[in-house]
Amino acid sequence: MKNRSIRKVLAGLLTIVTVAAFTACGNKESGNGGQCDNCCENNASAGASSGAAAAGTAGTASGSEGPVELVNVDFAVSSSGYGGLLPVIAAFGNTDEAVGLNFVLQNVGTASETLAAIESGKVNVGGFSAPAPLLSIASGESNLIIIGGQMSDYESLIVLPKNKDAWSGKLTADLLAGKTIAVNRTNSGDIALRAYLAENGIDLSTINYVELDSGASVVEAVKKGEADAGIVNGGFYKSAEESGLVNVQFIREIIGDDFICCRQMVSREGFDENRELYVKVEKALILAYEIYRSNPDLAVELGAQYITSSPEDIRYIVYEYGDLGLSPDPNIAGIKSYYEGMKLSGYIDAATAQSLEGHLDASIYKQALDELLAEQPENEYFLELLEAYNANDL
Repeated sequence: MKNRSIRKVLAGLLTIVTVAAFTACGNKESGNGGQCDNCCENNASAGASSGAAAAGTAGTASGSEGPVELVNVDFAVSSSGYGGLLPVIAAFGNTDEAVGLNFVLQNVGTASETLAAIESGKVNVGGFSAPAPLLSIASGESNLIIIGGQMSDYESLIVLPKNKDAWSGKLTADLLAGKTIAVNRTNSGDIALRAYLAENGIDLSTINYVELDSGASVVEAVKKGEADAGIVNGGFYKSAEESGLVNVQFIREIIGDDFICCRQMVSREGFDENRELYVKVEKALILAYEIYRSNPDLAVELGAQYITSSPEDIRYIVYEYGDLGLSPDPNIAGIKSYYEGMKLSGYIDAATAQSLEGHLDASIYKQALDELLAEQPENEYFLELLEAYNANDL
């Protein structure tokens, strides 16, 4: 893995920079794990503000036959969570360069910021939350297309220790009637659980949902007894436990299945004009998935160069806590199921005629996977992804 200094390649750069090593946000000397704690966030935010309407030739890398030109791809990835680990691994583990690309990670803080950057063409691809793009598509005015996956699950039900036994088993109508559950609106786990409860005949109007502004507010509400239970994502697992609360059940355990969260999104214009570029993006992410699955130590080291958490926390959440799923697979079946769940739970008008037709694509991902399998037909991680594709995307 070659050394990268702080990335200064602006998002609009369209000229060839003939240098041996790229400027990049956050290497071992200058990144999140080194002397410059805010380098990644500051440089990524600066790049995002400048914007880019199209991918451009960004620089060079050394190949077996001499310098190879790389195409710059602006990728919206939050530095404050773990869902974007695969593009981070691709950027800092150089699987992007292996397919002729250079991922420039643009830090984003919210789902709305991510959608705006994608739809306006300021970034080429990005992922942040499943509810936000699906709500946008449901409006009938979205130009988003989902082409891949990032993460799944990663949500927990928290309660005070004295309520642990009551909330540890099946969530029945009798248990839930009159109870107050603190959530963040458009939280993936909240939607998945509401849909599950509605599907199982529980009247959601008998539950008092309190919608708060953050996971920290949910933790505080449960701690103070203002809510009987709360739903938080994995970023708040530790803080909930440190506040004396109990992560009583993962949401996927309650509903008996995995559920989607962040998906990779592109604009329709980008999709129509840059198919082969996105095939390469998916190949880079599949190669990053191989690192994530086969080499945890390296994955953690690479993640720590961008994600604003300690390597210990990254390892804990990604590999030890047991509730974060990472995969580049689009999971079309999961997206459709989740969309129907949003209707059941009241997030989307149940009577809407707006379908997901024209907003979901698995063909780019499949082409990328097929090309890699043609080169390495016995690769266990590629075969693992093929099995998932056959189960979720046909």
